[in-house]
Amino acid sequence: MRHTWRVCSMVMSAGLTLCLATACGGADQPVTDQPKKEAAPGPTTPPVPTASKSYDPPLKFGAKTSDPIAGGFSKGKWAVRLDGTTAYASSAGEVKAVGALDSKERWSIKPQGQPEQDSSYGTGPVARPTLVQIDGKAAVLAAFAVVVPGSGTTPSRAAIEITAVTAESGTRLWTATVDKPDRQSGGVVLIGSDGTTAVVRVGGSTTIGISLTTRQTVWTAKGFYGEIVDRGIVVGRGEGTKVTGLAITDGKEAWTNRESALELNSVGAGLFTANLSGISTRPQNSAALLDVSTGRPPAGMDEKALGEPTDLSCLHDQRSTIVCTADKGVFALDATTFKELWTIDRKDKSRLLPEVTTAWHGAVYAATTNGTVVLDALTGKDKATDPGLAPTEVNGYVGLSGTNPRNLNTTGEITAHPAVG
Repeated sequence: MRHTWRVCSMVMSAGLTLCLATACGGADQPVTDQPKKEAAPGPTTPPVPTASKSYDPPLKFGAKTSDPIAGGFSKGKWAVRLDGTTAYASSAGEVKAVGALDSKERWSIKPQGQPEQDSSYGTGPVARPTLVQIDGKAAVLAAFAVVVPGSGTTPSRAAIEITAVTAESGTRLWTATVDKPDRQSGGVVLIGSDGTTAVVRVGGSTTIGISLTTRQTVWTAKGFYGEIVDRGIVVGRGEGTKVTGLAITDGKEAWTNRESALELNSVGAGLFTANLSGISTRPQNSAALLDVSTGRPPAGMDEKALGEPTDLSCLHDQRSTIVCTADKGVFALDATTFKELWTIDRKDKSRLLPEVTTAWHGAVYAATTNGTVVLDALTGKDKATDPGLAPTEVNGYVGLSGTNPRNLNTTGEITAHPAVG
């Protein structure tokens, strides 16, 4: 099973590693159009106490919390980002903070303006919440599709409402409204930010950059389907679905890969995978591991180690290892040298092929027909059997299940399981 998300079901933002970058914006009023002000929302419940112990990495998980973090087939689609004991969750019309250890909502933000009615709600892609630093405060960015009402002979218009709120309390730092390019309709997806510029995809064919200082649109890339923000580059698909990288600050082309892609997925550590097509230098419909800075394989990597896969899914464990699933099986690469560390070959009957769900700090979480298992990311050997969960996202305090839209549970809910060992 692949844990990554296809373009048709979800957009990933910014990979698996959460980086808090410094922004220039402050709490002063934006210079762009303002929706009608309302009282700034605050926490709805007391903050959840910090867990007594963090496991690095966790090898055992307890029973799930009484309530889901988010989701459910009747409650729309959600994406979640873990940060300590808080789970930040986003949907097309709301961003909220939930205590990961008790599933209690801490705060919720919805658009101040009139939400745009979008027929793709609940089926379109949703990106994980974006965290940045603004004036020394940890903040969450949110972007919503809204309608600015008309007046007199001036018609109403489609717009994007972008807001920054404090991560701890949900208090609004600022809110601004920018027009959609060419007044087009359709949903908006906040792909990510480097702390100075927020990148938003509008509909299915335009990507824009919004300054967090002026809160105005600073660049527009028509015909560009942005998907990944990492290391100052916006990676997406441009004309002819060719894989392209744009500079996040001004939207200028940083590189173009002459190959087209059916799918892109963030790996983290400045890498992404691409399912390629229409290539003369590779077998048709092959997959590749590429550097976000160049659009080419990372320096020092022997592409033969990938086994010329037709399908490739990789994860950075946020420490030193890249773990991949491909046609040949499951294998790991050193994140610096890209040398192969170990392989569980699909043809090797001496071991069950694990279905990797995520990797974190030297641990690879997976499922087999024998149940769940944790592998050592450096050796590939079993590190723990029967951990109680094969999480799709994890940190030292908690493991989440249901964050992968390709492997939803029976209710479509995102659930939390505290780490206990």
